[in-house]
Amino acid sequence: MTGIPSRRAVLGYALAAPAAGLLAGCAAGPRHERLDIAAGESGGMYFEFATLLSQALVRYRLAEHSSALQTEASAQNLHLLAEDRASLSLALADTVAHYRAGANAGNPLALGRVYQNYFHCIVRADAPIRELSDLAGRRLGTGAAGSGTWVTGQRILEQAGLKSAGTSPREAKLGYVAGIAALESGRIDALFLFGGMPVGSVSELAARVELRLLDLSAVLPGLRSRYPGLYDRVVIPAGTYPGVAQAQSLGVANLLMAPASLPEKTAGQVVRLLVERAQELIPHSSAGIQYLTPQTLVSTAGQPLHPGARQAYRQLHG
Repeated sequence: MTGIPSRRAVLGYALAAPAAGLLAGCAAGPRHERLDIAAGESGGMYFEFATLLSQALVRYRLAEHSSALQTEASAQNLHLLAEDRASLSLALADTVAHYRAGANAGNPLALGRVYQNYFHCIVRADAPIRELSDLAGRRLGTGAAGSGTWVTGQRILEQAGLKSAGTSPREAKLGYVAGIAALESGRIDALFLFGGMPVGSVSELAARVELRLLDLSAVLPGLRSRYPGLYDRVVIPAGTYPGVAQAQSLGVANLLMAPASLPEKTAGQVVRLLVERAQELIPHSSAGIQYLTPQTLVSTAGQPLHPGARQAYRQLHG
C-alpha cells in the first residue's frame, strides 16, 4: 500500500525500548486479580488488539486474569468502565469527548492513543451513489447504536445536510458484522464503518463484490471547526482494498481508557507494557498504523491522561 508506513517500521522506536523496567516491576507477582478490557465485536480490530493486550497483561504478571470483552464498541465500553465491569476499554476520541461532556457516571481517563481509525463510507460500485448528498433517501448502515461509527457518522450526516426531512437516508443501526453482510446482500445501499486500515472484512468483501469509497473531505473543515482536535485528514490509498480507488477521508484516534480509580502504579505499568512489548500487540487483521511509542501514545486528541500514565511518559521521555 503506497504511502502507508509498515506497522513494524512505525513500531521501530518501541521495539528498541528496554524491557527491564517492566519485567522487574512485575517480578513480585500479579498486581490485580482481574484486568478485563471492553473491546468490540468479535472479528474486528478492537477485539483482536484487546485480546493480545489481555494476554500480555497476564504474561507479564500485571494481572492474574484478563479477558477481552465482546461489546458494541466505544459508548458501551465507557459505560462498562463506569459500572466497574471492565478495568480498561478501547474507545474513539470523539466518542470519549461526547461521553465526558454528557451527564454520565464515571470520569474515564486516557492511558494512550493506540492507533488511528479510518472512517469508511462504502458503496457497491454499481450503485448510483457518487458523493454524500446521493445518500438522501438511501438505505444506510450507520453502525451499532452508540458506537464510535454511529457517533461520527451522525456528525458527518449533519455536516452534509442529511439530517433534515426529505434529505435523510433511511438509517439501519447495524454493527460491524451485520453491516458487511447487509451491504453484500443488497439490503442496504451504503455502509459507514470505522477501522484500522485495511479492515479485513472489507478486503474480503471487495474480493467478491466491486466496491467504491466515497470522498468525505467536504465535511472535514466543518467538523474540525465544530469539534477541534478530534478529526484528522487522511487518505485511503488506491489498492488498500482490491480494485478500490483512492478516497479522502477522516481519521480519529483510538484511545485506551481507564477509570480515574485505576491505581497510578497500574496505569504506568500498562503504559510501559504498550511501549516495551509493542511487537506482541500488533493485530494480524489490519495494517493500520500503530501508535505505541511515547511520542505518539500521548497524542490523545485533547482527552485527559491518567496521572499514572502521564508520569510513565515523563519517565520514558527521559
